[in-house]
Amino acid sequence: MDNIIQENSMLPELTTQNLILREVQLTDAEQLQKIQNRPEQWERQAVEPEDFADSTFRIQQYFNHRGEGDQLRLFVFVAELKATRDLVGHGSLSRSHPAIASLGFGVGRDHAGKGYATEISERLLRFGFEEIGLHRVEANVAVENPASKRVLTKIGMKYEGTIRESIWAQGRWWTEELYSKLAHDD
Repeated sequence: MDNIIQENSMLPELTTQNLILREVQLTDAEQLQKIQNRPEQWERQAVEPEDFADSTFRIQQYFNHRGEGDQLRLFVFVAELKATRDLVGHGSLSRSHPAIASLGFGVGRDHAGKGYATEISERLLRFGFEEIGLHRVEANVAVENPASKRVLTKIGMKYEGTIRESIWAQGRWWTEELYSKLAHDD
């Protein structure tokens, strides 16, 4: 399989039925900060509130640490509606090994419950398995986050177990569940 990621190139644009996934840019910081900075999200995810400077710094760190060519480790996309190009969410794959990556995703409040998280996650799984040659994709989700667990099972990820008090955020320990999918799974 040819590696579609060429040295010093941007990530490819990925499409779904309703969305375009493109590589994150610094100009996305304000909209991403709004998605990440929702109080109802903090109740169900082990994340800290972000301000604009945090979002900008995180995007800069992505470009500083993503790697290049065959060594590309981070794949961070924003999701825009095809019809309007409005930013509705984000998704990422983060390699811990050349053939293993962690999946992450989020959708803004105004776009929650419309299937966009499923579209983002499903397309990133396909990208990971078919286009960059991953063997395994995994995702950790807080036990308090039933919506994300539904997305993971809907895209065919399997529950593997509970990781007790594995993340410190918002002044407390969070327990997570681990889900995974292998390239040869149905």
